[in-house]
Amino acid sequence: MGSSWKLVLVFAVLFLMGGITGSVITYAFLWKRMRPNPTRNFHAWSENLIQRLERTGKLTPEQSARIRPRVEAAVRQMQAIQIQAMLQGSDAFDAALAEIETGLNPDQQKRLERFRERRRTAIQEAISRKQEQR
Repeated sequence: MGSSWKLVLVFAVLFLMGGITGSVITYAFLWKRMRPNPTRNFHAWSENLIQRLERTGKLTPEQSARIRPRVEAAVRQMQAIQIQAMLQGSDAFDAALAEIETGLNPDQQKRLERFRERRRTAIQEAISRKQEQR
């Protein structure tokens, strides 16, 4: 009877160690997989691409300086393509909403219209942020 507290203590320590070990392993595994998005802004995206080219091609500083304008132009073009894709996707979804709206009652149509307005506003804000990053 007197040693039951020791058994409880041993199991508590084992449980705690297992939790800590599991947390450390999970964090280490996820950290490697979840890197920051290099396409978040123009500078980060272009720098990421240039660094990758430098590493892969083992470029000299002179070569890196020479290719920088080309990479930056490509990043600007890719950002424009992203914005265009956002607009086209929004238009496609708006067309689907217009078809859906015909089968709804007036209250549902009002709710759908509010949803559509909030969505348009959010997309316009996202596009504005992307254009500011350029």
